[in-house]
Amino acid sequence: GAGLDLGHLVFSQFLMDASALVSALVVALLPLVIHLVGSASTSRYHRLALHPRNPQSIWAIASYPLVHVNFRHLAFNCVPLLLLGLLIATKSVSTYWLATVLILLVGGWGTWLFSSADRVAGASGLVFGYWGFIIASAALSEDPFWTAAAALTLMVYAGLWSSLMKLEGGISWAGHFWGLVGGITSAVLVS
Repeated sequence: GAGLDLGHLVFSQFLMDASALVSALVVALLPLVIHLVGSASTSRYHRLALHPRNPQSIWAIASYPLVHVNFRHLAFNCVPLLLLGLLIATKSVSTYWLATVLILLVGGWGTWLFSSADRVAGASGLVFGYWGFIIASAALSEDPFWTAAAALTLMVYAGLWSSLMKLEGGISWAGHFWGLVGGITSAVLVS
């Protein structure tokens, strides 16, 4: 079936380059390490979180995806970070790192400029960015890998569409939206 073919394709590409797994694991597990190390200090969370349009918080564009409000928030981000990141990294580790940096820059600046939240934390913008990168890569190329990866991610993560513009307290719609924009932008730039 199609699922077996995608699994074989991902596994065979992974065997060619084990650094794909290492890369995806680093990005997915770094927030967990930071959460475990910093869980004793709520002031660290406040310092590393992004405070939109606050000039003293511009540097937090780099740190806010690494901090999470609680373990549940962290778990909701780490699993898709690993799975979606691994799909990108198995195709090309250099593309994975370039996409990650571009998503963080576009998503971070967009969130800093346009978020209505008082404070933003979490890697969900990067999750949306990876998702957007995979879908846009399928739309921009005729590579069967991206087509299969996009089909799989659309089925598994279909709920991301509904949470993209979720306007409820504690959820940064701007972080989700600008992460997605960053993913699409990075796919366009690397295609």
